[in-house]
Amino acid sequence: MFTNYIEVREWLESYIPQVWTKKELGLERIKYLLLLLGNPQNSFKSIHIAGTSGKGSTAFYLARLLASSQFKVQSSKSKKSVNRQQTTDNLKIGLHISPHLVDIRERMQIFKSGKWRVESGKSDEKLMTMNRFIRLFNEIKPVVEKIKEEKPKLTPSYFEILVAASFLYFAKEKVDWAVVEVGLGGRLDATNVLSPKLSVITNVGLDHTDILGTKVETIAKEKAGIIKSGVPVVTGCPSASSGSSTLRFPSEFPTNGKALKVIEKVAKEKKAKLIKVNTQLGVRPLKVDAFGVVAKYIDIFRYNVDSFTTSNKLLALAAVRTLGIPLKKNQIIKAFGSTFPGRFEEIQKDVILDGAHNADKVRSLIEFVRNSNPETRNSKQIQKSKIQNPKSIILVITFKKGKDWKKMVDLLIKNLPVSKVIATKFYAVTDMGRYAAVEPKEIADYVSSIKYKVLSIKTFENSHEAVFEALQSTVNREPSTILITGSLYLVGEARTMWKLPEY
Repeated sequence: MFTNYIEVREWLESYIPQVWTKKELGLERIKYLLLLLGNPQNSFKSIHIAGTSGKGSTAFYLARLLASSQFKVQSSKSKKSVNRQQTTDNLKIGLHISPHLVDIRERMQIFKSGKWRVESGKSDEKLMTMNRFIRLFNEIKPVVEKIKEEKPKLTPSYFEILVAASFLYFAKEKVDWAVVEVGLGGRLDATNVLSPKLSVITNVGLDHTDILGTKVETIAKEKAGIIKSGVPVVTGCPSASSGSSTLRFPSEFPTNGKALKVIEKVAKEKKAKLIKVNTQLGVRPLKVDAFGVVAKYIDIFRYNVDSFTTSNKLLALAAVRTLGIPLKKNQIIKAFGSTFPGRFEEIQKDVILDGAHNADKVRSLIEFVRNSNPETRNSKQIQKSKIQNPKSIILVITFKKGKDWKKMVDLLIKNLPVSKVIATKFYAVTDMGRYAAVEPKEIADYVSSIKYKVLSIKTFENSHEAVFEALQSTVNREPSTILITGSLYLVGEARTMWKLPEY
């Protein structure tokens, strides 16, 4: 029996696959584990979210909107009665995301509508108690170990156990809705055992190409695998004519609409209503209706939401409205007032944490930094502005192996006033294994070989030492912005220097 968090974590990590390829993907293991747990995923209504970028923050803001709405749909037991709807102060919304930054409990959160401070838009919610966490895994452990002993080929992975744990937790806590982020791809992801009320595909780009494929159409087909028969799907994938990026340099997301065509085809085959959202409303003149009723709330995006996360918030709003759940302006503002940790997060003045881990996320981060001066951040100036922040950038970076990290380095240094690069590594265990970070020396050597106009390059094996070096560099010198990015795992390690979970 587990008695503490460390014991649970070490046990879970023993189930990380030694090898990880597309062959390791599949639903047979997770289905068997959930069967033995009583199929908890069938006990709650769910929304399933896939995409190359923004799926985590879209899930986060969607869960916040649902909790803020205080609106519940109840089905009458009488066959002659129609569904009736009512408001409630006790709505419970489950949120499953991955990976976690610091604490495994981040992957399975529950937001309660009655726990909100309306005036601040912040939630009083904390992670589940440690006792509850330990009880949950004491229930799961014998089931997993029985599978390992009796049917070793069906032994679940680290990620699959955590997905099952989330579903079991949500079922036991009787959540009204669960918002579930896909881990990788969609079709063969462990979360794709759900029978959701709504599917969301944020976008499609080139990431995880070693597993999902090297063509946009192939990746789109994997992500479209979450579309279910007759279940509506919301997408922010651009069409050939709509353009694909709010940024002033080309996006990784294709502009020819290939991904959207695949999604449209699958939706048609599944007879699933497809809602296409123009996610660029945040920076274009706000006259276009994203779909149907969204235009009613456009002023909220103009005055209360920064343009750099508008696309994810717009998708979240579109999802809630597709479900037919009414929202008031103050409820939307309240939900969108929360910050998704590790994404465009200013952890202290002039220190920004952002887990950008592919080229398009880096592009969004660059645009955020370029327009960090509040006086320049409006829809007209974003299109035209040069670098508005006159401060130099101290870059603390590392990357996960297998990523196109050289392209990310190029983008950051060519488009920001970087004066110093501090290359480091993370030691956090990923869903796919240990020691997954690119070596600091390899990053430094690349920066040096390109002969960028960077004043200095340093390497540190420890991410905390790297951050301390960056902070020390700003003492008694010209003020600089410290940008910690390249991997969510790096951001998670760095964030502990400011914030730790309550155990």
